[in-house]
Amino acid sequence: MKNKKAVIGIIILVAILILGIGFALISNVNLNINGEATATPSDTNFAVEFTGTPTTSDEDKVIATITGDLTATMNVSGITAKGDTVTATYTILNTSPDLTADLVASITNSNEEYFNVTSSFTDSSVKAGNTTTITVTVELIKTPITTDVVSDVTVSLTASPVQPE
Repeated sequence: MKNKKAVIGIIILVAILILGIGFALISNVNLNINGEATATPSDTNFAVEFTGTPTTSDEDKVIATITGDLTATMNVSGITAKGDTVTATYTILNTSPDLTADLVASITNSNEEYFNVTSSFTDSSVKAGNTTTITVTVELIKTPITTDVVSDVTVSLTASPVQPE
């Protein structure tokens, strides 16, 4: 009788184990999702442009205009004495929805003997939707001048997209 009870107990124990394992096997189902993600570059996601109206240090000597989103002009005349300095200030807008623009200016000046041309930004890193200004300065560095002295000046701005922090 004891043997029968032991055998029955073992059978019941094995049955419980089999049911538990069977239940665990039945209750776990794995689902998988496979695919890919693709991002496409778009020129419209990063745009930097001139905006507003430029200001000058002397309206009689400097004419500054914005001629397009990416172009502007600065014409200086009437500076006569060594040290005469004039400026034009332009506003730059970063219209990107999410990228910061890092700005760098490079200057070419065809007559460095008579003119010193410099530029400076209020902030050279412009967050999305914000503005900064660039001031271009022209200084006459040598006299006497016996005839009109001319210089071709170009300030090229490069805006590089940067992921914001």
